[in-house]
Amino acid sequence: EVIMYRTLFFFIFAGIFLTGNALADTQIQSAMSAAPASISANAKVIDWNFKTLREGNNGWTCLPDRPDTPGNDPWCVNEPWLNFLNAYVKKEKPTYTEIGFAYMLMGDSPVSNSDPYATEPTGKEDWVTDLGAHLMMLIPNIDMLKNISTDHLNGGQWVMWPDTPYAHIMMPVVNR
Repeated sequence: EVIMYRTLFFFIFAGIFLTGNALADTQIQSAMSAAPASISANAKVIDWNFKTLREGNNGWTCLPDRPDTPGNDPWCVNEPWLNFLNAYVKKEKPTYTEIGFAYMLMGDSPVSNSDPYATEPTGKEDWVTDLGAHLMMLIPNIDMLKNISTDHLNGGQWVMWPDTPYAHIMMPVVNR
């Protein structure tokens, strides 16, 4: 009977351990798909709780597809974008001081172009859908974004979330 319980315990523990590793591996593969392999292969990988899944050594951090969104939306970001994401999650003002770059080569989930926290469609002129592969750029002085279009339907780059501390330039790399 003792052997039976030890065997059962072993299989339960092994199943939990292996399931956790498989989930981490899936998240790492998802995160790495956000950027070219020249960046993602040596990037740190974290989950959306900012827990490290894999260490990196090139200054980039990748995050997997978010499970709470309808699209496939993994990210690879440099330090200013990591600062941005931490502030966004906490609903605080970002404090980055350098230009930031982010890759989302798998695309994105539908999102408001004006309200960073909108969760429901806000109309065709504002609700961004069918956004394929794109890059994003942060400029520390967001006043420098004033002369860039905010129209996501313009066929080129635009400023998302203008007039908020989260304003950034969206740069599609595929036709929309």
